[in-house]
Amino acid sequence: MPDDLDNPPPSFSAARKLGTGFGVLVGVAAFLAIVVMVNFLAARNFRRVSLSEDRVPPLAPVTLQVLAALTNDLHVTLYFDPDETLYAPILQSLRQYANASARVKITTVDYQREPDKATETQRKHNLPPNIKDIVIFAIADRSRIVRQGELSEYDTSKLLSGQSQAVKRKSFTGESYFTSAILTLMESRKLTTYYLRGHNEHDPTTAGTRTGYGKFIELLQRGNGLTPFGLSLAGTNPVPADCSLLVIAGPFTPLHADEVNQLNNYLNRGGRALVLLPENSNSGLEPLLRTWGVELGDDRITDEAGSREGSFVILKNYSDHDIVRPFGPTQDGLVVATPRSVTPRSPTSAGSDAPQVRVLVSTSPSGKAIGNRGSRQFDPRVDKAGVISVAVAVERGGLSSVEGGSTRMVVVGDSFFLGNAMIENSVNRDFAANAINWLVDRPKLVGIAPQVVREYQFNMTDAQTRSVQWILLAGVPGTILGFGLLVWWRRQV
Repeated sequence: MPDDLDNPPPSFSAARKLGTGFGVLVGVAAFLAIVVMVNFLAARNFRRVSLSEDRVPPLAPVTLQVLAALTNDLHVTLYFDPDETLYAPILQSLRQYANASARVKITTVDYQREPDKATETQRKHNLPPNIKDIVIFAIADRSRIVRQGELSEYDTSKLLSGQSQAVKRKSFTGESYFTSAILTLMESRKLTTYYLRGHNEHDPTTAGTRTGYGKFIELLQRGNGLTPFGLSLAGTNPVPADCSLLVIAGPFTPLHADEVNQLNNYLNRGGRALVLLPENSNSGLEPLLRTWGVELGDDRITDEAGSREGSFVILKNYSDHDIVRPFGPTQDGLVVATPRSVTPRSPTSAGSDAPQVRVLVSTSPSGKAIGNRGSRQFDPRVDKAGVISVAVAVERGGLSSVEGGSTRMVVVGDSFFLGNAMIENSVNRDFAANAINWLVDRPKLVGIAPQVVREYQFNMTDAQTRSVQWILLAGVPGTILGFGLLVWWRRQV
């Protein structure tokens, strides 16, 4: 009996041990198989649920409809600096598009840390060398660009009231612009722009001369998908019926009365026109524009608060119109060369069908409008001083008296700012792109609400910041390691 106590029989036989081990192995394999199958099904039948208060809202129904209608792959290139504030919300929003449609392919390019990829992207999409922080949407050989400045709305009330110099971003408008860009690539309508010729306008055929409009024409074609043609209104030639946009860029000899009449007929049919008239532009369009509620000044604008080397004027006083709203809180101004005043006036027609004229950009309160006379000195008796408008937007439409729909015009008191030498300055190109989109009915889509930006501010001293760093870098890992050692010690005992 003592020998039996000293040498007890084994608890499990070899066969039982083998069977137990085999059962454990089968159980582990079954568990792994279940995990793989669950992940397989989840990858194809998933639903996103955000648990955070500052959750990302789902895509709007109109966006989902647009993505469902995609028949070709949509390549989206995020050409952005990851350190920029908008990088994270843009990437998050684009991933929603990719999750909603397998045809959306996303590529990120950090132009600062990936110069080779940046160069290849510039070559592929024919980007200007100084462009940055954009989102490129492309289907086949067509592409559209959405710029960083278009993706936020800002609260400027305190700035305008003088209560504060701070401007806060209040909403993110990425989805509306992204979906609009996709729709533009998908739309079947062909947009045609005509460029008025025959009055010493800027040359649209060359990109090498300083005052030529070659780069602007390229913006019309590649950036906005419009097909440009030259147009002469000499004789009895009317504006063609397929004209989506008429560009009048700096005519320095007057238009004939018949030509002005043709332009008026075009506008009354619901035409769209971009009219650029610098100082001393003897176009003969002043009477026509007055009937549409626009007064052209026979003057030259100066602004001590926005002068650059005494030659250019930088205008930063933007309105809240769709064309210039993205520029409102920025420090970037519209750089113009020889501006004249362009101001709203009482239209000749009254009532609800009268043209609605809204200021786009003005001088600062230190602006001056000096009349064209022998002396270029400011004369307070005849010259204007203060906030002076240099660009306006005109709209009339939606009523029976307008035959072809709404009429839209953008009138700017300068044309050199979109020439080859100046179009890349500051927000000049963005202003032109926004004006074109507004004129041809390509605003951001309605029905897609901006995403409200919630801000959380923490104020910490340097000592508190160091304490938080030690807690995160040493305290949390050290606590986990300590619990692990405690469990190991207890098992050894």
